[in-house]
Parts: sequence; C-alpha cells; structure tokens
Amino acid sequence: MIVCQTCGEHNAPNAEFCGNCGDFLKWTGAQVQAGPVRPDAAPQQQPHHRPQQTLRRQPQPGDLICGQCGSGNVPTRKFCNVCGHSLHDAITQKQPWWKRWLPTKGPKIRERGSRPGRVRRTTKVRQGIGKAFRWALAVAVLLFGGLYAFSQPFRSNVNTQVIDAKDTVVGMFVEKPVPIRQSAIAASSELPDHPASFAMDNNTATFWAAKTDPKTAALTIQFDHAADLRRIIVRSGDPKKYLGSQRPQRLTLVFDTGKTHDIPLIDTPEEQQHAIKNGDGVKQVQVLIAGVYPSAESTDTAISEIELFQKQVN
Repeated sequence: MIVCQTCGEHNAPNAEFCGNCGDFLKWTGAQVQAGPVRPDAAPQQQPHHRPQQTLRRQPQPGDLICGQCGSGNVPTRKFCNVCGHSLHDAITQKQPWWKRWLPTKGPKIRERGSRPGRVRRTTKVRQGIGKAFRWALAVAVLLFGGLYAFSQPFRSNVNTQVIDAKDTVVGMFVEKPVPIRQSAIAASSELPDHPASFAMDNNTATFWAAKTDPKTAALTIQFDHAADLRRIIVRSGDPKKYLGSQRPQRLTLVFDTGKTHDIPLIDTPEEQQHAIKNGDGVKQVQVLIAGVYPSAESTDTAISEIELFQKQVN
C-alpha cells in the first residue's frame, strides 16, 4: 500500500497517482511496511527496483471510467489511478442489461425478536401461492383461447360483451346515440299474423315471421331523413315459444350507400346490442337473414324486435 505524503490517502500498491489529491505517488508516496523493523536487524541491501507499468483494472459495474485513458476506478477516487486525470466528470460503468433482471441478494435486516425460521416458512408459502396462481392463470388463458377459437357462440358472446363494454366507456365521454323511427317497413316474406311491422313496433310480445327460405328473407326499412346509424338492438325468435321457430344466426345490413355490415348473433331470447359500422348518410337499410339456428318444430324464422339508433343531431 502507498501512502500519499501530501494528503495521507492510502492507495493501492500499483497506483501511480493519489486518488484524493492527484499527486504523482513516485514523488510524494511512501510504501507502508508490513511490520515494525527490529533494531538488531542488520540492514539488507535493497533489490534493484524495476519500474513496472501500472495494471489497469477491469471496469466493474459502478466504477468511474476515466475520460482521459478509459481506465476503471473505484467510486471513492477523485483522480484516475493510471493517468491522474480528474474524475469529476467521469461516467459510471453500467451494469449489463441481463444482470438487471436477476434478483439481487443483500443483507437482510430483521427486527429484534424476529424468528428467521418463521420468515422462511412465510416466504415459501408465498412462493407456493404465487406459483399456483400463475399456473391457474395460464390454464384459464388457454381454455379461454380454445373456446374463443373453436366455439362460435362463445366467440359471438365475447364480442358482444366487449362491444358493450367499449360502448359503455365511450358513452361516458362521447355523446350517446338516440333512437330513430322508420317511416316505412316492408318484408320480402311474412306470415299473415306476423307482418313486418311487428319487427319494429316497440312491443317485445309480438314478432315478425318469414315462411320462405330464411336466406332470402329480408326487411326493408326506410327513414324520412339521412341518418348516421350507430347501434342496433335485436331480439330473436318467438317470445312465447322461443324454440318453436328458427332464429337468426347472422344479419347483414345493406345500406343504400352501397356499404354493408355483418352482425353475428348468439342463440338467446335476450336482447343483443351491436355497434354499426359504415352506416353514415343512410336513408334506407335492408336487414338480410344470412344464417339461422334451426328449429325441430318449424321452418319459420322469427325476429321479435329490432331497434336502430342514430348519431345525435344537434
């Protein structure tokens, strides 16, 4: 170890410059002897000193990198141990990115009276709970993904719920759509007791029924002004005997602007809400039944109620 005679700083044996004051240690440094010199010891001839080049230490995370020579220095130094340059503006050696992800272990400080054994058991219990939770979450994600990919009714239900949630959030900040009433409505096919008008009469106890091939069944709805359609609510089937007739599985909205929009439906008597795309500037819309859920009792296709909503006009 070399002691600087100027400031008294203790430096490494191979340091050339003082880490505190920056003085050249070959002029101001003194080697510290390992033990006291015995008076009766005969003076020994000092070996010839061969000057050695100062070894540069490999930079470690947290070291100060000298801007003059690039050597690494411990954080407590003020001057480079190789060239004596000031470390005031030196940059710090960063830790490799992969080490930042590794958990660091440091000394644990425990309160007086704590029992290490109990702490270890608590830690193991927490780790076990965390591992079980991660496995359960992974299984749930896989099951959800499988159902969504291979079950069309489940996928439609999820899409409906997501759209409803999105509409709810958007409705908090955006103006809500308002109902729009038809000026005329007609059907390509209808049963005598269940005409097309029953599909939009605001009465969930009635329904429109088509006798012909459901793929050709359609409602034609007209408005007295051009509207920007934003939402549709559909109630499927005969409300009194739901399984007694076929129910629409998918509707296709054909607008007089030449654009279309498909609406998937699940097999339920409850109302289903869907957002409408491509529905701006519409005065007429055709509601085509593009697919049905079959019935064992009848080939009629029934829709209890359809409600349309437009962008609110100021």
